[in-house]
Amino acid sequence: MGKPLSLTLLYTADIAGDLALLPRLYTFTQRLRPPAGSPALLLDLGRSCAEGVWHCRETGGRSTLTVLDGMGYHAANVAGALDRDNRDKLAEQVTLALVDEGRDWLYQTAPFSSHAIRFTLRPRDEAARLQVVMTPAESSRIDGNALFLEAIGAGMIGLATVELHGEPRLISARVHVMPPNTAPNPSIAGTVDFVEAEARYFAKQAR
Repeated sequence: MGKPLSLTLLYTADIAGDLALLPRLYTFTQRLRPPAGSPALLLDLGRSCAEGVWHCRETGGRSTLTVLDGMGYHAANVAGALDRDNRDKLAEQVTLALVDEGRDWLYQTAPFSSHAIRFTLRPRDEAARLQVVMTPAESSRIDGNALFLEAIGAGMIGLATVELHGEPRLISARVHVMPPNTAPNPSIAGTVDFVEAEARYFAKQAR
């Protein structure tokens, strides 16, 4: 019998354009990551921007997602956040996968080369080893080969670990609230400054 194979997912949601939150959120995320050598992916489950936030408006919803890319996120739910042009622009600039109604992300790399994992907004592939549904749910659970993740708010990190040896099994699922005294990461603070400066530039060009 092979060694149990597990994957840890850390996820956020409902950031709503609060860029000032992200340098502290990065620090908190690093505290929660599993030990080196334990596979882990970082996800955002949607509503990264909000229509009334100035930098979201000036960048067409790209601003928060750009910072998330700098934080090392692997995939984000961008449904309703980006129009086609802004999605295409962002896809050329970032490495994180942009998941929406028409596009899933297939994660297939060592040690999961024989365990294709699909990240999607709704279950659609019964043949996949595991489907991670990036639409927030009432609770974290596995239904067949589909993993649903509990809805959370800004300033929270969801953490779920799935065993993939045999039938997918949810080992643990918790929601962590970021402590108010969490220090901001200077590098991510610099990324936020850059993104805001770029948004101000776009605003001037549009006048």
